[in-house]
Amino acid sequence: MIVLFSIVTCQSSQTRTEELSNSKVADEEADLLWEQKCAACHGLDGTPNDSITPKPRKLSGFGLKMGFFFGGNKMREGIFKTIRDGKNQTMPSFKDELSEDQIRALVKRIERF
Repeated sequence: MIVLFSIVTCQSSQTRTEELSNSKVADEEADLLWEQKCAACHGLDGTPNDSITPKPRKLSGFGLKMGFFFGGNKMREGIFKTIRDGKNQTMPSFKDELSEDQIRALVKRIERF
């Protein structure tokens, strides 16, 4: 039993390390996309610029973290759809500018705030 546990633990640690190194590239791309497409309205750290009217939603802080914790995939999909399709007259659609993978990387980026 102990040997089996050790093997499983080693394999999962290796897999997790590979996932983290692969996701680092996605994180860097998401950071660049955020700066290029989102930061003008939502700020570099997820706090909206005061000069934008109407003021965008704050994408950082405890409330957002709790939303991801309790809302999970439902919240991620909602944010994905908002980025893809836009919202009202203020949030533009990015479906013609960004791929699905790029939008998903931005959702992960938002979750990191």
